[in-house]
Amino acid sequence: MRTLSDILTDVNSVMDLEASAPTGDELSTRTNYANQAVWDAAATGQLSEFKAEYLVNTSTLATIAMPSNYRELMVNPQVLDSTGEWNEWDVIEAEAKYDYASTDRYCYQLGNPNEGYSLVFNALFSMSTLSVVYQRYPSGLATLTDTCELSDPQVVTRKVESYVLYSRGDDRFPIAEQRSEKQLANMMGREMKSSTGQSRDTKMKFRHPLKDLS
Repeated sequence: MRTLSDILTDVNSVMDLEASAPTGDELSTRTNYANQAVWDAAATGQLSEFKAEYLVNTSTLATIAMPSNYRELMVNPQVLDSTGEWNEWDVIEAEAKYDYASTDRYCYQLGNPNEGYSLVFNALFSMSTLSVVYQRYPSGLATLTDTCELSDPQVVTRKVESYVLYSRGDDRFPIAEQRSEKQLANMMGREMKSSTGQSRDTKMKFRHPLKDLS
């Protein structure tokens, strides 16, 4: 896969006609753009690159603290009972718990990105294994040798080009933005297929591409 250095070299080749990574302030700025591009893509839908599973022995705990990179649930949590069978716990809003019985299997989420998230379970089995499949936040591109987490690194390349042209007030920005959106759409199209090639539904979250630049 391609590193941050590879991506910025590609961008530099188009923007400045130099097949080398930028330096100084330009390096810092374009590294920031690259990270924004990854976060933009991650916010667009639930990508397989950011799928993670949290496995924990529940003991008798009803509140489970989620990992620091937790973003959102992908599916309802599953609990493995003593017979070896998985049991599903429905996710509800916290205020809806008063409509459920004490024996109903449900859970709800509390928290925020600053304080962290936790899942509160009702009627949880003791001494069982809990599986939570969730979307995590991107790890980020901190150094030139860091590898892009997206399955198509060209998404980042095209988006950085768009950011650079936007920051310069360049008339070519609309064309660059269209190219970046097309690249992202192509990647998302592949993400909507399973490993067997069958299509699958993906939860989409659309946002204005220049929201963070205004």
